[in-house]
Amino acid sequence: MLVPDPLFLVAYCCTRLGFDQRDERGMTTTEVAVITFLLVGAAIVVLGIVYTAAKGNAENIPTPSKPGG
Repeated sequence: MLVPDPLFLVAYCCTRLGFDQRDERGMTTTEVAVITFLLVGAAIVVLGIVYTAAKGNAENIPTPSKPGG
């Protein structure tokens, strides 16, 4: 199976959607804010999952009994 060049696919999509690839303008402030918000939200979710797993593992550690009794 022939795999097309990713740069060719990007160029094709940009041409079909009417985007100029040579445009020097960057992302707007709103786009940066939305992307930052999504990344922070994802980090909070991952942190919550790791915290819950660590707390569950810590609570399952058996308490050692005293020797001899």
